[in-house]
Amino acid sequence: MSCNLLLVEDNPLSRRNLAMFLQQAEFTVHQADNGEVALELISRVNFEIVISDLRLPGKVNGLDVLKYQKGMDSGKRLILITAFGSEQAQAEAAAVGARYLEKPISLRDLLDTIQSTH
Repeated sequence: MSCNLLLVEDNPLSRRNLAMFLQQAEFTVHQADNGEVALELISRVNFEIVISDLRLPGKVNGLDVLKYQKGMDSGKRLILITAFGSEQAQAEAAAVGARYLEKPISLRDLLDTIQSTH
């Protein structure tokens, strides 16, 4: 598969585990632990896939990250993950063109979601 993927997750253990799984699935994984770092990476790197947690420390949340990526290139695959699911968050993700997954997510579901967003 080998494409650039940005993983934005503030929980170090979750981020590490997801990154290891995605690297084994042959993605080139870049990581950010907050929205500000994610925006800076998006401005420098051409990501084909952006996966972001909804709640992040700082002023930039996961939806902000996905909106920024969409503004840079609307053809990218976007996925919002959250442990704090709501119909509003799901609707906001859909409005940005992002897929929506609630934690805890299965790694198989994540991979299926990535592959189905082509």
